[in-house]
Amino acid sequence: MTARPALSIVIPAYNEATRLSRTLAAVRERCTDPVPQVVVVDDGSVDGTALVARAAASASFPVEVLVLSVNRGKGAAVRAGVAATTGDAILVMDADLATDLAAIEPALALVAADVDVVVGSRAVPGSSVRGATGLRRAMGRSFNYMVRAVTGLEVHDSQCGFKAFRGDVGRLLLALSEVDGFAYDPEVLVLARILGYRMVEIPVAWTAVEGSTVRPVRDSLVTGAALCRIVTRRHPRRVRAEAGRLGWAPRTGDRP
Repeated sequence: MTARPALSIVIPAYNEATRLSRTLAAVRERCTDPVPQVVVVDDGSVDGTALVARAAASASFPVEVLVLSVNRGKGAAVRAGVAATTGDAILVMDADLATDLAAIEPALALVAADVDVVVGSRAVPGSSVRGATGLRRAMGRSFNYMVRAVTGLEVHDSQCGFKAFRGDVGRLLLALSEVDGFAYDPEVLVLARILGYRMVEIPVAWTAVEGSTVRPVRDSLVTGAALCRIVTRRHPRRVRAEAGRLGWAPRTGDRP
């Protein structure tokens, strides 16, 4: 029987053929002991992203490639990838390598110390952001304020594409999630809060990457509308009941 990996890395990718080789090479160089389970999810790309991912695989660095037949959105891609993981810990990261992989070690140390969800953040002390325009910075701050105001989450940066989970927690949260687009991040964090999971933000070094598929104005509006649907549909009692059917049980002292 194949041993359970210590770490599973999920990389959602949409038309990332020109950048994915460099990203996977960086993961291969950084994560050597032990070798992680790497799952690349091609979210309906039309540029050969899946071929690039498969070409990066080797006997010493296996890469699992899942292909969605149509572009469904980042949330759908992450959900499919996390469902395929088996690791004790799960890392979700963007294909553009915007977040420096030096954040992996502190994130996994927190997971090992019984933190359930680690949120990479560009908005907490110790973080650094390079290459972002003034407009993008202002929109990011405004959007994160809106996330906190609408959802009540005490998270300063829900949208950074770097998050780590305890394995069973990540698989449960993504199984419960419904959002296919960029609002999957705050939805998963809302679910984690409802279920009483411990969340910690850590600073990351983040660099804006040219050719990003994020459209700040349009995606902020779409994601903002999705936030309203999240808070109206994700009633705590209903979420806990659904989680219970998937094997979740409240910790001692948690609200039922």
